[in-house]
Amino acid sequence: MMPVCDGMEEIEFDLVNDLPFCKLSKLFPDVIFYRWCNSAVDYLEFYGKDEDLSRIEAHLPDVEKELNTHVLYRTYGEGNLSVMLSCRCNASNSTIRKAESKNLMWKAPVYYQGGHEKLSLISPMPEHFISIFNEFERIGEAKVIKKAEIKPELVRDTYAVSMSDLLSDLTTKQLKYLVNAYHMGYFDTPKRTQIAEMAKQFGISYSTMQEHLEKAVNRILRGLEPYLTIELHIRGDRDE
Repeated sequence: MMPVCDGMEEIEFDLVNDLPFCKLSKLFPDVIFYRWCNSAVDYLEFYGKDEDLSRIEAHLPDVEKELNTHVLYRTYGEGNLSVMLSCRCNASNSTIRKAESKNLMWKAPVYYQGGHEKLSLISPMPEHFISIFNEFERIGEAKVIKKAEIKPELVRDTYAVSMSDLLSDLTTKQLKYLVNAYHMGYFDTPKRTQIAEMAKQFGISYSTMQEHLEKAVNRILRGLEPYLTIELHIRGDRDE
């Protein structure tokens, strides 16, 4: 008979190890970065001084070689660097894959700073946490820094939206122009740039830039629509 569980626990771990992303954090301890992964792509956001981010960007070929992967996309802004990699994670080189192999769910994003990795895991089964803790200790240092009971329905908030759901319909050009439009301030209030300026920068016509942005936004909204509808249903008639 399957065990019946009334609730779940979330445990946040502080990890130090020599797996690729934690090692990257050791090499650049003053840079904070976050990691999302959907088993198809790893998406990394780095925040720090521009000179440190430039060093990380120059180090990316070493990351590609170590993980046997390649960079799909990158964008550089003042104080931040975003990188998308083809995912090559497995249970031997990734803490999140180790957790999944032991039937634990992980909560994105994973946080890295100063050679430390902060990873939150969720499970209704205490023995799963014991098993993964022992595994983490085998590859480095592991500490439990937070433990909390959570309601099962809250797990939906952790796993509702996947990057593949949102981005799979976007072309590379649409993604490129959308990300640059965001960083250039097109979506700010008031706008810091206009379509004509962006079109000139990328050497395309006004109408082409406008079409790429409109299609990108529409396709992302189409991916979000089911989750927006769920959230609206949950909020009911509250007027906030």
